[in-house]
Amino acid sequence: MLFTFNTNKMIQTNGTIKSVIINYGLLLGGVTVAFALMLFLMDMHIEQGSLQNIVGFILTVGAIVFGQLAFKKANDGFLSLGEGFKIGLGICMVGSIVGLIYGIFQMTVLDPETMTKVMEYSIDQAIQQNPELTDEMIEAIEGSIEFFTSPSMIAVFGLGSALFFGSIISLITGLALKKNKPS
Repeated sequence: MLFTFNTNKMIQTNGTIKSVIINYGLLLGGVTVAFALMLFLMDMHIEQGSLQNIVGFILTVGAIVFGQLAFKKANDGFLSLGEGFKIGLGICMVGSIVGLIYGIFQMTVLDPETMTKVMEYSIDQAIQQNPELTDEMIEAIEGSIEFFTSPSMIAVFGLGSALFFGSIISLITGLALKKNKPS
């Protein structure tokens, strides 16, 4: 029953944690890819402003909350904190993996010059903030940018930060939505 919608506009699941994670994680990943593709087509994918971060945060919170609510509804209105946490963290992991796969595809296939553009943008920003940078300082900045913008480092830091923030969001939303079964 993947991706079938009921009258409440929520994805139907068979009520298992795994099915909710897969459905809403893929939904989060798909929406994230659509947003990233929109930024790419508008040539806004190089500078990561606060608007992009806010939209990403809202998408993540929305996917987690709707996933937790779908599980709760499918389980007679009950959701424990542990279940809510697992669901939220799983959704973040699946969504992040989908987003990272697209990001690496974009960097290597759609726009192989992405890292060069990121380097130039970052150096320009550093010089604007501190016009007295020496050539040695600029070379050091370039070296760290090259290290942190390799596909493997992007994957490690992207997944790590998604899981860190996803765990915090999952804990908060899980606490807000929890309703334990009576003993």
